[in-house]
Amino acid sequence: MKITKDTLKKDSRSEDCYRTTFLSDQHKIDISLNIEDISLEEMIALGNSFLEDFEDKKKKATDEIVSAFYENYNENWADEDNGYPELSQPEFRQKLTITAIHFYAKDLIDVIYNEDGMFGNHYLIAQSYDGKTFDDSTMFG
Repeated sequence: MKITKDTLKKDSRSEDCYRTTFLSDQHKIDISLNIEDISLEEMIALGNSFLEDFEDKKKKATDEIVSAFYENYNENWADEDNGYPELSQPEFRQKLTITAIHFYAKDLIDVIYNEDGMFGNHYLIAQSYDGKTFDDSTMFG
């Protein structure tokens, strides 16, 4: 997948946002480019740099989510009676699906995960502040 101006659609809800989608492992991933502080061309370059090394970036982002939320799930959210048993790390990782990637500013990237109901259908977000590493995460929704 390569982002080009031809593959982008202007977001009708925001003057400074463009969107596209691509498939990864049979899952649709929404891409948004938010260009408040840089040009569309620079944001396309940032998006393409990320996508060129997608498997590595996906692993780093997923590693951050697992590190931040795996123990929390087993200690606070697992509920055997309601179909949410304690999980091993590989089982936990397997339940995570990237649904969107948002590019902001120069190097700020959010990778958003569906968590298969493990946290009450909240989104888990891995965050990069340098466009390369993922050192922060949050839960939303």
